[in-house]
Amino acid sequence: MLSRTIVTAGRAYLDIDAYASMISYRELLRNTTSDEVLAFSTAKPNQTVPPMLQNLGYKLDKRTSTDGARFVLVDVSNPNFFDTFVKQERVSEIIDHHYGYEEYWRNNRVVKSQIEAVGAACTQIYEHFIEADRADLLGGDLAKLLIAGILDNTINLKSKLTTKRDSEAYSELKRISGLDDDFGRDYFLACEKEKIKNLKRAILADMKAEWVCPLLPEAIGQIILFNHSKLTQEMLDTVFADYNKWMINVISLEDGRSYLYCSDAETKVGLSELFGDNADDSQENLVILNDFILRKEILKRARLTHCDRLS
Repeated sequence: MLSRTIVTAGRAYLDIDAYASMISYRELLRNTTSDEVLAFSTAKPNQTVPPMLQNLGYKLDKRTSTDGARFVLVDVSNPNFFDTFVKQERVSEIIDHHYGYEEYWRNNRVVKSQIEAVGAACTQIYEHFIEADRADLLGGDLAKLLIAGILDNTINLKSKLTTKRDSEAYSELKRISGLDDDFGRDYFLACEKEKIKNLKRAILADMKAEWVCPLLPEAIGQIILFNHSKLTQEMLDTVFADYNKWMINVISLEDGRSYLYCSDAETKVGLSELFGDNADDSQENLVILNDFILRKEILKRARLTHCDRLS
């Protein structure tokens, strides 16, 4: 009787990095082990997995019995976020790029863990294909999935979290598959289309609602679009109708900038103070940065600025 291995990720949401990693690692294990290998999740793919990717030849498996199965976790290492059907005592391997639980798993001698500071879990999965000498498996559709995961998680290879490994994985996957840069553009445009279909859901699904400092409102959103012009202040006012004060970091890939829309003049003054000479604040309730920034970097800068004020 075959042993069963389930490749899965976190339960909160399924972005393209997790989706592509699950499917790709399943294919590698199917071709390098004697196990029955399945990949499924209770979470549904979000807008980073548009129809152009969900309709490829490789898909997730239908959920089935996990009795006696071993679990391989990708793109997650915090047990609090494991999918609901995962039994921690039967986890055999973890591949993740989020720090925080590396010591926890390093002390577990039963679980093989790989938790590293790279931009995307898909980069790590690609490297497993190379280490296994099975680059021949990385045909068009698998390459598309892995490339999309790398591009999305590194924001088109321009995020400060992008490493040399991410860039090399992307270049090699392009070479192996024969894809060009048009695929990345098509991917981001497809994601944008899905997000705009239900803008409120796309934004509120990734909201941070916490008080950081007087320079920022409690409600802070973030969305990545190919071109920010698809959004208007009126659309955002509708999305944030239940919040008195808000801001959103709209990362526009086409011109590589962050557009910081906000609800009121007071919030705009705070954003202008935070970003100073690196911003154009000439428009009402909008601060445009000269390059893009991630929300967590905005929060970090706000905390440091506030602390400097108090010292």
